[in-house]
Amino acid sequence: MQLNLSISRKLFALSIALGLASSGVVQAASEPLSASTLRAAPSSFLKVKGSKIQDGQGNSVLLRGVNIHTYYYQYQWDKTAPLKNATEADIQYLKSLGVNSIRLGLHWKYFQTNLGYQLIDNYVKWCENAGIYLILDMHVVPSETAVGQGKIWGNQLAQQQLISLWKSIASRYADKKIIAGFDLFNEPAPANNQQWWSLVTAATKAIRSVDKNHMLFVEPISTSQASFQLVNDTNVVYSFHDYKPYIVSHAGYAGASDSPVPTNYNYPGLVLKDVYTLNWAKGFNVIKSLTEWTQLESHEIIVPVNVQFATLRITAVGRIGNMWIDDLNLTQNGSAVNLLNGNIEQASMTNKQLPANWRFSGTGDFVGSWDNTINHSSSTANDKSSLKITGSSGGGTWSQVNQFYTAPLIKVKAGDKINFQAWAYAPELKHAEFGIHLEYLNGNYEFYNKAHLTNDIQPYVNWAKNNNVPLYVGEFGALSSAQGNSRYNLVRDQMAVMNEAGLHWSLWNYRDLGKPYFGLYLDKKLDTRLAAELKKGLQ
Repeated sequence: MQLNLSISRKLFALSIALGLASSGVVQAASEPLSASTLRAAPSSFLKVKGSKIQDGQGNSVLLRGVNIHTYYYQYQWDKTAPLKNATEADIQYLKSLGVNSIRLGLHWKYFQTNLGYQLIDNYVKWCENAGIYLILDMHVVPSETAVGQGKIWGNQLAQQQLISLWKSIASRYADKKIIAGFDLFNEPAPANNQQWWSLVTAATKAIRSVDKNHMLFVEPISTSQASFQLVNDTNVVYSFHDYKPYIVSHAGYAGASDSPVPTNYNYPGLVLKDVYTLNWAKGFNVIKSLTEWTQLESHEIIVPVNVQFATLRITAVGRIGNMWIDDLNLTQNGSAVNLLNGNIEQASMTNKQLPANWRFSGTGDFVGSWDNTINHSSSTANDKSSLKITGSSGGGTWSQVNQFYTAPLIKVKAGDKINFQAWAYAPELKHAEFGIHLEYLNGNYEFYNKAHLTNDIQPYVNWAKNNNVPLYVGEFGALSSAQGNSRYNLVRDQMAVMNEAGLHWSLWNYRDLGKPYFGLYLDKKLDTRLAAELKKGLQ
């Protein structure tokens, strides 16, 4: 998810987990181990053979299971968190469902102490006892503190740290046949393709210098298309993540961008794909200088027919000089609307130098900036920022943006009465004008069902077939806040589609601590229906 979308999903895991750290080791998910539950470790390494994964006897093996993310997002404040996510009894419980593989999430900082190796040692032992293969996934890479920060790109030292870490891990576990392989980098998102594939080449070379046997799992740089390159190694599994339709799988998710994902779409059903501008209604225009902060107010605007959404747009043309806008408010049918970042104080989640939910575009010499020095109510300690436009030739626009077609868009219907206000300061305005207007938008929709899911993965399936390589879906799933039965319906159909295509897969994820959650478990409480769906999919 390329914001990254599933990256942003995991940033949300961090936000919901604050203050929710487990007070102790997680309780067992099943009965204590007995001698009858223990199984022998495999006698040979798994190997890629054409499009198949095979064991030492030449039998095809389909790796299907779950992710265990080891509370990687809690590590910043709890250095023992990774050891609390699961016990051996949890692994045995997963075995009882039919799981034959676990994708184990690692944070590079685990290995600044012995914690990383202690963690892997635990899972190696537990997985050997259960007969479950282990995939080691580097979920947070140097020198990042959370998923998807992009600090590694252009940083040769950080890249070398990752390469050296994989070499160390591969050397230590070179003889462990229960380890299926190494997922080199979770959801890479470099500025260009070559940065990633060059890193893959270097990491592969380092690993193969100490470990000739384990499979490597390699992901594309995009979560929206099959942008793979073939690696110069015959023992590679190609992996991607599938959370489509995102507006259902991430319903209620507030950590991917500045606005939350809506919760009013069902699977199967009609879901919002994107929005497009219809036209706009005049709010107010200003053609004279404002030498002090002045509140401007629109006339009453009546929404026409066939309009679904509305939003605000600030435009300026001509010799504006410097001008500022602050503290926007809007009412709909006489009731105040919670306009996201209307006071212009919140920083964007994706770029701390920009205001949340606002983006600027300009022509000529027009530029827009988030000004933290001039504002409408400078005497108020918590009110520090405003939207600034500077220019003398051309034009510029501050417009409200949203990633997932929800707030700050305002849902409207024909006949709604809209009023809005804003504070403005334009002391240098000459032979120019600016205005704030109400923009009307509609949505594009598509019907999502099993057939649509099949079409979505087909480019990946075709690429793997054409190149005769195995394909693995390292992550898929749906949040607990998805409407109605959508969570269960979507996971059920995803598994069916992947099974019909003969893919390897791993559900995201085993255990979470806060709502909304992806996990089979919310702390110690099992989602029995999701567990039942998983068991059916595994059979």
